[in-house]
Amino acid sequence: MGLGKKQQIGWINCAKFFAILAVVIDHVKGILYEDEAVQYIFFYSVTVFLFLAGMTAYYSLQNRKPEESPGRWVVRRIGRILVPYLAAVAVYQYVRTGFQLNLGAFVLWAVNFNLEGQFYYVLIYIQLIAAAPVLYLLVMNCRRGKAAFLFRGISLVLAWFASMFCMKHTFALETYGGGKYLLGGTYLFVFAAGMVAADMHITLSGKKKAGIASAASIVLLAGAMAFLLHDRLAWDESMFGWLLRVNPPGITLILYSLAVIFFLFSVCTFLAMLQNRVVDKILQALQYLGKYTLYIFLYHTLILDTLLPKLTFLDNGPAFLKILVYMAGMLLLPLAGKNLYDWLKRAMVRKTRKEEMLLKEK
Repeated sequence: MGLGKKQQIGWINCAKFFAILAVVIDHVKGILYEDEAVQYIFFYSVTVFLFLAGMTAYYSLQNRKPEESPGRWVVRRIGRILVPYLAAVAVYQYVRTGFQLNLGAFVLWAVNFNLEGQFYYVLIYIQLIAAAPVLYLLVMNCRRGKAAFLFRGISLVLAWFASMFCMKHTFALETYGGGKYLLGGTYLFVFAAGMVAADMHITLSGKKKAGIASAASIVLLAGAMAFLLHDRLAWDESMFGWLLRVNPPGITLILYSLAVIFFLFSVCTFLAMLQNRVVDKILQALQYLGKYTLYIFLYHTLILDTLLPKLTFLDNGPAFLKILVYMAGMLLLPLAGKNLYDWLKRAMVRKTRKEEMLLKEK
């Protein structure tokens, strides 16, 4: 999907930013707003994240080095989220328990993925990455010339039935939402759909096609949003009871999230084609923030619950100022922390290398 490797990564990072923005907006209901309709609009967050995770897993498997086995790829990809997750568990536990260190409690919280509500995502992601090499082979085998569309459709139907089996006949851990089911329940279907979309290599060549796609995506998204706000997932409840609604997502939310993804892909691609300096700067900023969504995802509730409430002066000021400070705090402080960590790490590496060179000269 996209214009090339750089633009491909670019629109995905932009989409990740809007997904994490939706996560944050969802979690400030009752603090910064009360209207349930706002929350419904941003329910797409985790579904979009896991669709994009399926796409990036496909690209990573496609571009991995020949000497890297699928098993090593899985270990490498899981390590990229597991290490930050374990660090986050340690930080949360230390703060939540009154600044006390407890190894036994840390292990218990870490393996259950339920110290904070959003940690269930890590459990789902680890399982889906472990299954990704198998899904990748299945997707690759759907390439059958003119019959590829049919085989891809069959693969998605099978992924849906596998997801429903996981929903009805499996149990993972006592965590939030889809984390309770093996492979995340219907999140398995979303992840597989992302891999299929990546394999289709959809492109928008030329401003005209990108502009038409953007206009169509706006109409489609408006229609999907109107249905969601009117129906409020009643159709899903009538079909699946309370088994499938928001987390794990039912059909209504999956289709709405796909409309969001099509909109972000089309509009980001069109804006990139404009080659406008101001627009490019905005896109670059969104892409930059999108690269750090993992850290925002892990730490935003800690900032929301422990740090921001101390800014009591905001309660008596303009509402827009409180919204601005809260949103900026949850989005930018994790990014600043990650950058500080990276700077310290580089400084230590440089110091170690300098000392090694001095020892060699002696």
